[in-house]
Amino acid sequence: MTLNNLLASIGAVTGVALTLVVFLVAGPGWILLTVCGGVVLVTYAVAALTITPATKVSEYFRGLLVGLNSSLNGCLIYSLLHLVAPLAAALVLGVAIGVINLLAVLRWISQTEVYQGIIGWLNWVLPMSWPIVALGLFFVLFSLLLALLTGFQVDYLRLQGGRIDWATGTFFVKGGLISNINAWDTAFNMGNFAFVDKNSSHWEIRHEAGHTLNLAAFGWLFHLIGAFDEIVLHRGANAYSERIAESNDTGTGGNNIPMWA
Repeated sequence: MTLNNLLASIGAVTGVALTLVVFLVAGPGWILLTVCGGVVLVTYAVAALTITPATKVSEYFRGLLVGLNSSLNGCLIYSLLHLVAPLAAALVLGVAIGVINLLAVLRWISQTEVYQGIIGWLNWVLPMSWPIVALGLFFVLFSLLLALLTGFQVDYLRLQGGRIDWATGTFFVKGGLISNINAWDTAFNMGNFAFVDKNSSHWEIRHEAGHTLNLAAFGWLFHLIGAFDEIVLHRGANAYSERIAESNDTGTGGNNIPMWA
């Protein structure tokens, strides 16, 4: 599959326009998040169902998802900073980070290692990434606490090691309670943290780092819908979010959506 910059860009502009209209009418709050969240849910479903090389119509919806997330990040950063900083500074930073996020829609930018490094580490300051990153950090600390309390003597709770993918800012933990409750004995991603089952022979660094990039580009709701798509709907590697994340590992191979390679 070849990404279509034009259709994706049109979708991104649509997403930005929709978010700004709701933001100007309702301001930052639950109305904004609810409306945009509902659009993300519908858009993910449509994108997943229309992802065919023949039409490429899903490229419009991929762009729409990026546009929604980037503009939400910009609006939320502006609103938060405006509480403690001058209006001009809050506006400049909100727009700047929103634009950086928005650039993920263009394949000749999203596929570069420099951009991936920027957006991966940027998860820490993107409000639409915070719920997943915070939960991932809690999982790490909880696993570490249980390992410490048992003196690293209980195999199921013992942390076996860690790695860092500096290129995307993804921290990997192998072993421990959270990693080992994975029924598939593989790995899973929670933003800038990934958890590798003690029985897994692979760290799945590139693929899980792809989910870190997905979180930055699409936001926390996309991350959760993707997990539902993969696990509950039993679509596995065919889940829309999986097909995008896998491109960071195997490039344009298979049925990948080559957003990251």
